[in-house]
Amino acid sequence: MVTRSWNGKTKLLLALALLGMALLTALWRLDVRRNAGRLAESGWTEEARDEAPREASQDLGTVLVPQDTPLERARAYDWRVEGLTPPRQQLAFGLGEAEEHGLEQAHRDYSRSLRYRAMGPERFTYVAPPGCGADMRCIYAELMRSNAAPVRVLGERFATSIRERGLDAAQATELILGFVRRVHYELPGDDPFGIVPPGLVPAQDRGDCDSKAVLALMLLRQAGVDAVMLYSDALAHAAIGVGLPGTGTRIAFGGRGYRYAELTAEGWPLGMIPPQYNKPLLWRVLPLPDAPG
Repeated sequence: MVTRSWNGKTKLLLALALLGMALLTALWRLDVRRNAGRLAESGWTEEARDEAPREASQDLGTVLVPQDTPLERARAYDWRVEGLTPPRQQLAFGLGEAEEHGLEQAHRDYSRSLRYRAMGPERFTYVAPPGCGADMRCIYAELMRSNAAPVRVLGERFATSIRERGLDAAQATELILGFVRRVHYELPGDDPFGIVPPGLVPAQDRGDCDSKAVLALMLLRQAGVDAVMLYSDALAHAAIGVGLPGTGTRIAFGGRGYRYAELTAEGWPLGMIPPQYNKPLLWRVLPLPDAPG
């Protein structure tokens, strides 16, 4: 039996600290941001917004799964990627009601098959499948499998935009990481294993560190970027490692060094690990297969 005990309060405080630091680095920007479909509180009147010059943006369009999903179910995301022209990016994602309930039910069914039992906030036990050991690799792998279809449709939109714009691997990485970071950070409540399934992260605009990391891993790999899952049980944190050249913290795996990518705060530079997590010996790469298809 595996027991997980990640301190929810600590995770939240660390995420808030990361967010504050990221915001300090972006104070020079004078752009109006959209908070996943809701305009940020700015003090502007509607008239002032209408009179202000509109910033050019790259609209990746609206992704609906299935295609006849009502538009009102789509969540709108707006983020910036410095180095792209234009830097402002937009995309909307919507999941059908039946599909959303299906992913939630599949997650619950899998948890029951492993005799999952909640023991309080961010604490739970389960019986790991044979060969899985004491980490979350089998949980993540199952979520990648069961959520492959809706995430693949979203990934196709990113892959098409990357191809049409001629973006290189570094630019593609920043585009996808920026999108995932824009999702609202939220500790899962009743979600089994303390994780939101990757197909529900953009559909419900919520997820914590490993919820976002699984989604980012799937999207990056679909875009052809060499990416791995970084996990530290001791630090109660998860992130992504990207096999790209550059400076910063790297985690070694398979003869390669993977640059650390933080997902809980916007604007965090690739390769920069937050000080409280800068303990390389406590990190490990979880070998995860590609999602089906």
